Amino acid sequence: MLAILTGAVLRTVDYKIWFALSNYTIEAESPILERRLWLFFPKDCLKFWPSFIKRSEGLSEFLERDLPVSVKTEMHGLGNFITRIKWLTPWLTIEWQGELWNISRDGKMWALNQEDISGTISSNKINPIWKIPDGANQENDIHFKASLSGVFKSPISTGVMTDFLEEFRGYGWFEAADRIAWERRAGLDLFVLYISNGGQNFEILIQREKYSGQNLGEIISEVYNRLLNEGGSHTIDATYEGKIVLRNL
Repeated sequence: MLAILTGAVLRTVDYKIWFALSNYTIEAESPILERRLWLFFPKDCLKFWPSFIKRSEGLSEFLERDLPVSVKTEMHGLGNFITRIKWLTPWLTIEWQGELWNISRDGKMWALNQEDISGTISSNKINPIWKIPDGANQENDIHFKASLSGVFKSPISTGVMTDFLEEFRGYGWFEAADRIAWERRAGLDLFVLYISNGGQNFEILIQREKYSGQNLGEIISEVYNRLLNEGGSHTIDATYEGKIVLRNL
């Protein structure tokens, strides 16, 4: 009997030695994130690292339910863990299904109407705001509701927007745009940029496929800058084969 009790005690000691969580470090970008983290972890799971690992599997889901954040937990040596919590940085702002959403470069998406609880830079809108058709390029069957909060994998494919940005970002007329509407027309992507400049308003319509081999950005720049000097409000229509059509607004 003594041998059995001795063995049990030794096993308990071994368990505490080998599986003890010796160090847990939190790197959070603001105090609110660390406070939210401690609402998730019960004290007993911080005694032994197997319990901690199992519990921490749900940490990202818990925090992303209310906050636009990324969460990563790593083990550095036996019993040593670190959790890093960062605010997501908005890359694009889109208007979709009647709401404004931010999308990060890694494809995370969250609604701006949930972000007052954080009060961080993540709630900023990024101009120009993209107007996206409700059914555009959905990659899965997730249905978003206006009241839904949390961080999700974006169901909107950003490839078309990325290509457009890479081609035209940096031009004065593009940087001046407040909004960009994107839709499919006759099988081609149509982009409409809306610009307010002092007392002038501009609409710039672009179908890039109609201008293969031409530097469309430079062509629009020349027209836009000339019209700025002339005054008035104008439509710059780049949806024709190799030519620009101008109309007064």
